[in-house]
Amino acid sequence: MSTKRSPSREREDKSAAPVVLVVDDDEDLADTCEYWLRDDYDVRVAYGGQEALDAADETVDVVLLDRRMPTVSGDDVLERLEKRGLDCRIAMMTAVEPDTDIVEMEFDDYLVKPVTKTDVRETVEELLVRSDFEEEVQRFFALESAESVLESRDREELRDPDTLESLHAHVESLRSEREDEIELRQRQLDHLHHVNNLLREVDRAIVDATTREEIAETVCLSVANEESYLGAWIARYNRAIDDVDARATAGVDAARLSDRSDAVRSLIRDAVESEEVRIVERLADDHRDAAFPMRDPGEAATAVAAIVVPLVYRETTYGALVVYADGPSEFFEERVEVFEQLGRSIGNGISAAESKRLLYSDTAVELEFEHTDDGDLFVELSRRLGGTLTLKGFAPEANGSVSCYVAAAGVDGETVLEEATKHAAVERARIVSQSDDETLLEWELTGSTLLATFVEFGADVKTLSVTDGEGTVVTTVSPDADLRALIDSVERSFGDVSVVAKREVERSVQSTESFRRELENRLTDRQRDVLETAFVSDYFEWPRGSTAEEVAASLGISAPTFHEHLRSGERKLIEAFFEETNLETGDGRTQSRAEND
Repeated sequence: MSTKRSPSREREDKSAAPVVLVVDDDEDLADTCEYWLRDDYDVRVAYGGQEALDAADETVDVVLLDRRMPTVSGDDVLERLEKRGLDCRIAMMTAVEPDTDIVEMEFDDYLVKPVTKTDVRETVEELLVRSDFEEEVQRFFALESAESVLESRDREELRDPDTLESLHAHVESLRSEREDEIELRQRQLDHLHHVNNLLREVDRAIVDATTREEIAETVCLSVANEESYLGAWIARYNRAIDDVDARATAGVDAARLSDRSDAVRSLIRDAVESEEVRIVERLADDHRDAAFPMRDPGEAATAVAAIVVPLVYRETTYGALVVYADGPSEFFEERVEVFEQLGRSIGNGISAAESKRLLYSDTAVELEFEHTDDGDLFVELSRRLGGTLTLKGFAPEANGSVSCYVAAAGVDGETVLEEATKHAAVERARIVSQSDDETLLEWELTGSTLLATFVEFGADVKTLSVTDGEGTVVTTVSPDADLRALIDSVERSFGDVSVVAKREVERSVQSTESFRRELENRLTDRQRDVLETAFVSDYFEWPRGSTAEEVAASLGISAPTFHEHLRSGERKLIEAFFEETNLETGDGRTQSRAEND
């Protein structure tokens, strides 16, 4: 076996995702692999050998190739791709038991089905890293992969056991020739697997956690459980009083850290304020003693490095993750990008948890802001064009943008539409409806706006109204939300936005039974019958189990009448749902005194 392909080319577009070609006549497996990979790669799928040859070109970086396919086999595809001289890495992914014939095949890795998501993702990640290795080093790892899969079989089952002996001798010869380079590259691959394991462990912890506290605790435990690290903690930084305390710890002394916050304050402050990862080559004695007061005196003399990772979700910073390790700072320098990703994942998880907490909580904290900042779309347009802009509703989109519905009064709606379309924060705008009094517009916001800042934090914006450049915003957040982090984020992004009041409010909760009675009072008997019959006959499924004509016939009405009742019933159902889930909290406020923050 040999690998004649040249080392990987530099990608022309550094921002472009690597291209992965998945080839398998098992369409379900091919589609599943595409699903596993599509978040990080540009994935192409071919359901046969000829399709693979048609799809393979110089832009492909990695090919996952099944061997046993009709007409044009995977072995044929492999050979023809080699003759083309395409600069890509190829992993055979097949149920065919490997035999000594694979020694002469030009692949880089060999996966035996069934495969898991982890198998597929790690193989692609490793092959992309190996693309930058020198040709002889690539060849070593390819041969080592073949040796590994052959050794997994009983020697007696192999067609030519002596070939395995020759392969082993060849692998060891290459290892001795390029020992230093191979050892370096092996450490790089080991690092890759270590990093991926850590990210997966933390991602699982975030998905399973339901509160901010649980996220902090499980993340610290996940990181500290890695053999490479001594311990970890999540720090909360209070800008108002310039103080640090520990939210959660693993492997370090929480009480001591809080008591000795002066030892770590400047480090945490710098990372949080800059929103950049910071590395400490060697901890100062007071910092080390605060984190590890019980360490053996001999151990205390050991150099302890640290990395401080801000926990950021878009414009909001939720504190910092601090991780310690014995040894030089290079240990962390190789992992900066990974820890940056880790910080974003944790920040995203905290944001989601706080949004969920607000959704299910019986109480909430209401914050009222005065808003006159021209850097925000609402104020800028209202001050320049006159009139009043009022938020009527909003919905976060999967791509990170926010769709909102805005009523414009006292100003020409067409002018608002034209000016909003020009604004850097607006991706798309349209007029929904117009009347003599006001125009209702829809905006898709992708840039920096006050509304987006609140949405990113998980706050619910109850009121946002601006008249001639002066406005008020009222938001609610969960009772245990980090209000200081929210306020800091808002005031840092928009200097002319300030808190004027904070209140505790009770959220009205309607029982399932009362909701049912309310809905039944709205629906006519015929509308209820139409909705129920359509539901049980699978009219709402796709593909539909019954047509409109079939459902109408079962009810003894015409199809147009069925559609009329169906639309009316659906509208009443949706209205009831949104009225319940968007209840005004004004009447439910407690009598507690509003106070300036």
